[in-house]
Amino acid sequence: MLKIFRQKHVTKFVLWAILILILPAFVIWGTGAGGRSKDKGPTFAGTIHGKKVSFDEFANSLTSVRCQVIMNYFNQPKVMETFLSSKAFIGKLGWDRLLMVKEARKAKIKIADADVIRYIRSHPIFLRNGQFDDRVYAYILRHNIGLDPRSFEEMVRENLGVQKLNAMVTKDITISDEEIVESYRKENEKFKISYILFASEGFVEKTAASDAEAQEYYDDHKSEFTLPPKESSAAPGSQAVASFDDVKASVKAFLAEGKARKLAVQFSNDQYGKLKDLMDKEKLAFEAAAAKLGLKTQESGFFLRSEYLDGIGDSVGIIDTAVTLKAGEISGPVEARKGAVIFRLVETQAFDKEKFAKEKASYTAKALDAKKMLSLEDWLRGLEKINAVNIDFKDYEKYYR
Repeated sequence: MLKIFRQKHVTKFVLWAILILILPAFVIWGTGAGGRSKDKGPTFAGTIHGKKVSFDEFANSLTSVRCQVIMNYFNQPKVMETFLSSKAFIGKLGWDRLLMVKEARKAKIKIADADVIRYIRSHPIFLRNGQFDDRVYAYILRHNIGLDPRSFEEMVRENLGVQKLNAMVTKDITISDEEIVESYRKENEKFKISYILFASEGFVEKTAASDAEAQEYYDDHKSEFTLPPKESSAAPGSQAVASFDDVKASVKAFLAEGKARKLAVQFSNDQYGKLKDLMDKEKLAFEAAAAKLGLKTQESGFFLRSEYLDGIGDSVGIIDTAVTLKAGEISGPVEARKGAVIFRLVETQAFDKEKFAKEKASYTAKALDAKKMLSLEDWLRGLEKINAVNIDFKDYEKYYR
């Protein structure tokens, strides 16, 4: 570890067999990748503040991002595997991290050795029985993260610098009582609807994806088809991708479902016009007009924005529309995961004001953090606009020899 840290030695017994079982080797692929691009590709990853960013520098940032993913989600292996298997996601984070590290240096942010030590010694991935264990530390760096102690510690220093920069960028952001109430309302107000579902599955027989369309999708989204470690025979430090023949049927089904959903939305738009005509001209209720058109209506129970509706999908789009309606009013067609929905707002159930009063202090902190994150996102998007990237994040490995 840092010089002062390396002098300390803990001779605590570790059950290595159990350690290996609970910490599978999610070796970081890409560590130590060459820094030269292919002859016909770009010769550098991009520019930040007008200066070229080498492929080596970008590769180091990728390694740091993967390392941070492992440290954040080491006890949620499925989540960690999902993140690490997406090249586009990791590549984008790697570039954004570089932008922020450069900004932290520009702001002359310094992180003391003591802060680096404190962070490492308190991180749960390196603890056994609640105490830091440097045998565990050395094992995880070597077998799970793939970095030597000095490189890892400098990565931690940069990450702490980015955290400090983020705090500086958002330090003046505040949140009003009105914003707190509105945010709480969106999360806790409940809705009941009477709806018509135009299920995409009813249009699947009318749609089909060709082999050529499937091949094009596969070529553009290869990072989505990386094999889990147990199924991959790839060498350590790399990832195998499922062959096109192995996934062709699934890709064609996925593309056909997307086409079917578009047909469901188109059909719902046509039926919406007919519904409105019947309701306006014959003064029919929503349900009666639907029945006259041979459409089935269903009534939901009360549901929150965060809930998943059976047969429909997530409720976000429906609630975003519902909040604009008064009880009894009819929505236009709303695209959903399972097709399209037209609904009548039956009732709105207001949030519990007494519960809100009890939770306000803790919820305020949560809402303020969310607002800061949005502000930070806008700030980062601004950095992206004034700097330039030369590579395709979803397939950055092709730029290396």
